[in-house]
Amino acid sequence: MERSWYWRVGLVVAATLFSLWQLVPSWFYFKLAPEQRSTEAVAEAVPGWAPDSAKHLNLGLDLQGGIHLAMGVDVERAVKAKVARRGDEIAEFLKSKSVPAESVTTTAGGTRIAVKTSAPDQVESAVLDAGYGDEMFSPGTEGDVVTFAFKDSALRDFQVKAVEQAEKTIRNRVDKWGVSEPDIKRKANNQIQIQLPGFKDPEKAKELLGRTAQLEFKITDDENPALDPLRGQLPACSEAEGLRLPLPQAGCWATETVELPNGGARAVTLLAANTRAELEKLIQEKAAPLLDPQKNVIGIGEDSLPTGAVRTPYYRTYLLRAKTELTGDYIADARAAIDQSQQFGQQGRPLVQFTMTAEGGRLMQKLTSENMRRRMATVLDDKVETAPYIQGEISTNGQITLGSGRNPQEMFEEANEIALVLKAGALPAPVTISEERTVGATLGPELVKRGTVAALVGLGLVLLFMVAYYRASGLIADVALVLNGLLVLAIMAMIGSTLTLPGIAGFVLTLGMAVDANVLINERIREELRAGRTIKLAVQQGYDKVFWTIVDSHVTTLVAALVLMNYGSGPVRGFAVTLTIGLVASMFTSIVVTRVMMEYFTRHETARLSV
Repeated sequence: MERSWYWRVGLVVAATLFSLWQLVPSWFYFKLAPEQRSTEAVAEAVPGWAPDSAKHLNLGLDLQGGIHLAMGVDVERAVKAKVARRGDEIAEFLKSKSVPAESVTTTAGGTRIAVKTSAPDQVESAVLDAGYGDEMFSPGTEGDVVTFAFKDSALRDFQVKAVEQAEKTIRNRVDKWGVSEPDIKRKANNQIQIQLPGFKDPEKAKELLGRTAQLEFKITDDENPALDPLRGQLPACSEAEGLRLPLPQAGCWATETVELPNGGARAVTLLAANTRAELEKLIQEKAAPLLDPQKNVIGIGEDSLPTGAVRTPYYRTYLLRAKTELTGDYIADARAAIDQSQQFGQQGRPLVQFTMTAEGGRLMQKLTSENMRRRMATVLDDKVETAPYIQGEISTNGQITLGSGRNPQEMFEEANEIALVLKAGALPAPVTISEERTVGATLGPELVKRGTVAALVGLGLVLLFMVAYYRASGLIADVALVLNGLLVLAIMAMIGSTLTLPGIAGFVLTLGMAVDANVLINERIREELRAGRTIKLAVQQGYDKVFWTIVDSHVTTLVAALVLMNYGSGPVRGFAVTLTIGLVASMFTSIVVTRVMMEYFTRHETARLSV
């Protein structure tokens, strides 16, 4: 035998052993009950000498059931938020350059920036020359106000990046959630498609994935008397003994004594209602007309009062400065904990502890040092979670204390969910559920059964045909065919691919392609034998002459599979992935594996081979 033959034998043996080794986690994974496959039981079941327990075959949504969601991203709101942040950047930039600017606000529905200044020409040149000119221009100046408008290309870029960021954030949340092999991709019309195989709780999925998790830090404007006129327009919440629930229908006013930075105190006016909807309506009708939206906004928080043996929640307002001083974009880590310093009942109040990045710590330290003895509101998804006084400088560590009035276990679960979404990052804008579909648990196993039966029947018929028609040569082809199947499954497990019903179809198709290559080889060997060649020479000539035919057929199919993989989605992509892997494995088993075995059995001049 030639030296190269031994190298090829080594390669075939290595490929076989690798396939078996790589499929060990999959073997133990599918031996577990379905409800255990997303738990630590998988890692415990897989032996230590095997590959990583996460490297196993996964079943797609169509095979094991789960949840399908389509979520739309509110890109218009994302653009407005981006423009507002640009406005804050420009204000800081002009301040650092000592360029006079009385105010920087957004106009035209939040899509333009207006700078009120005593030096319009200086402001315009400073902003546009500083690099902002790449995305905006100045359509003109009206009196002492310079307006900056964004180019269409910049607005489109804001929208595209908003959807991209939303996809990345949702993917991070799902990954931290522990769902096996989710399928998350962008679709047309600012939509994101999410498939969660094996997950059975659609409400929890919508809560975690749809939560914006926009964390903002704002300073309260306690010195501002803007809401004081409402004391004469609305019923009072308080009685002689204090606030009592239920509150008057449609809301009321109350006061709370707040310490001021100068050492004094003030009775600040607030609004309260039994439900958030009532309070939002009251704010819109009575409070909003009294405020300058460029200077102030009203935040809504939840509090509670004891009513008998339980605490009943109600909603109240905080008057905040409009400017968002800091956001959750600078959070590096977050975790749920229990506040041991505040006790209610037998358990401490759940809270979320967070750690900020170095830059976030620097900004937080600057913010707190400049607003000592003021209240800083922590606003999460338009809800004021807490508004403590700033008693000292804060840098990298902080906490969010959740409102009371609910079951402690429910509050701790909420703290865990908030920590998860804060670590994964905030969505750039709210999302809406445009499509929701649950694949039932009875459908998945039925599809698995039918698909498996179809694959095994097809494989069995092919194996029988090859042995019946080509005899010994057919048996060699069957051995290579089995190795081909092992290689395909092993590679899919190694890359963490998801097996879907179309994927099973692609798997069966690759087996057919492998058989087709062996048919070409055997027929060519027959022709060489009819031409009077010896068995050894016929095998050599047969493989050599059919080599490029096999390569051409596989490459043309491979091109089609790659196109489907890049431009297809869902089931089409699953089919293309399996087909691509199968084609590569098919070329190896047809050209290398079967030739090694053929050359071994025909190594002597007197050898016989039934073809």
